[in-house]
Amino acid sequence: MKRILLPTDFSENAYNAISYALHFFKDEKCHFILLNTLYNSDYIIYSSLNTLYENNSLKKLEQLRKHIVTEFNNPNHEFESVSSFNMLYQEIEERAKNKEIDLIVMGTNGASGGEEILFGTHTVHAIQIAKCPLLAIPSNYKYKELEHILFATKYEIDFAQYQMSLIKNLAEKRNAKIHVMHANFGNRLTDEQLQSKKDLDSFFDETSHDFNSVYKDSVPEAIEEFNKEKPIDLLVMIKHRRSFIEKLLFSSIINEIGFNAKFPFLVLPTESYNPEN
Repeated sequence: MKRILLPTDFSENAYNAISYALHFFKDEKCHFILLNTLYNSDYIIYSSLNTLYENNSLKKLEQLRKHIVTEFNNPNHEFESVSSFNMLYQEIEERAKNKEIDLIVMGTNGASGGEEILFGTHTVHAIQIAKCPLLAIPSNYKYKELEHILFATKYEIDFAQYQMSLIKNLAEKRNAKIHVMHANFGNRLTDEQLQSKKDLDSFFDETSHDFNSVYKDSVPEAIEEFNKEKPIDLLVMIKHRRSFIEKLLFSSIINEIGFNAKFPFLVLPTESYNPEN
């Protein structure tokens, strides 16, 4: 049974992400964790309000759970409600470290407006620290069946069985096609990159897939260009182990994609992640 963390601030955007997850996994047995984090300035200054905040949070979580059960009524799904005084990233980091969850699904911004600020402080931070897969759902994106999965890669790592198996299984379960895309900045692929591409082709041998080289000045621009030709239903990228400078560059790519995302964005960790081990 999959264990999926669903952070919520009770906003429409958070519910939209929850709704996407429930549709996406409608045919699979899942244990969903509805998480509301309470950490804020009032919590620091007025500790006497803790019980009030927690009771209010639990009440809203129960209302949310009942609403979900009524709307979706799926016997494959069960729900757990968690109200935590941790910051969201702390809760995610702890649960992923202990391998208590298989996946995080969350919206790209929250209830307070200011999409760029909230995306930067919540979703991007979660992507940076999470050791498990994270699926970010743009505001107002409505679920539709997967047809086209775009896997953006630089062919610069040895692709682990874990990451590739996850992408392959997603495509095969939903009869979707994997489009492997390399953002080409005018340089030829190295021998190592060519070997990685060959390995990918071999691994996806029995799965519908193709390879694409898009000439643009940045990864987000290449993704946008590809989306014009073939609408993307899911973007997948791997979060590599990188130097400090490379991490900053990767964060800027994540931010730019996130601010302009028109489709769900699945980020996979470099490390193998198997909660069953």
